[in-house]
Amino acid sequence: MRKQWTLTQEAFDKLLAWFDSDRERAGKKYEDIRRNLIKVFAWRGFDNAEDLVDETINRVNQKVDELTENYTGDPALYFYGVAKKVMLESGRQNPPQSLSDMIAAPPDNNIGTESDERERMCECLDKCLAQLPQTDRDLVLHYYQEAKQRKIDFRKEMAQQLKLTQNTLRVKMHRLRMRIHKCMLLCLQQGSDETD
Repeated sequence: MRKQWTLTQEAFDKLLAWFDSDRERAGKKYEDIRRNLIKVFAWRGFDNAEDLVDETINRVNQKVDELTENYTGDPALYFYGVAKKVMLESGRQNPPQSLSDMIAAPPDNNIGTESDERERMCECLDKCLAQLPQTDRDLVLHYYQEAKQRKIDFRKEMAQQLKLTQNTLRVKMHRLRMRIHKCMLLCLQQGSDETD
């Protein structure tokens, strides 16, 4: 990752002016770009999506003077190009690490409203969980019950109850996550094909 660059108010004002001369519309465009970039990074499995979005915005902002003079087209497209480079630099993409990661809305602007997207994601998750054997489904649902330190302790207890090592439990959960993830991608693709 590059050396940290700090966003100044002056640089941010220039960025907003690049989006639109109306500050309110520019602010909305900025928020839309930021939200969509977070979705892109999260959907691609990066658990530090917001940090990577900040890095992307900082890189674009460093070139805002040059961009306002020379760049033509939708500023969002430039952001997505920089985000792609940030992804490549950030290493291998990881699969979703939790059920909530799996229902993070994918970066598809043709689906509809955000609540529609989330509802469709939840329906696909329910469908995919229902396809698992009951023991695996219960395991997945229990595995993601707790948060923070309690999560670590709870997973140790789970491993002991199942007479598994913690590593074996993690591998089993990884395989189940990947199975659910593939099922969800297929489900979402089918839903998208039906609306086309």
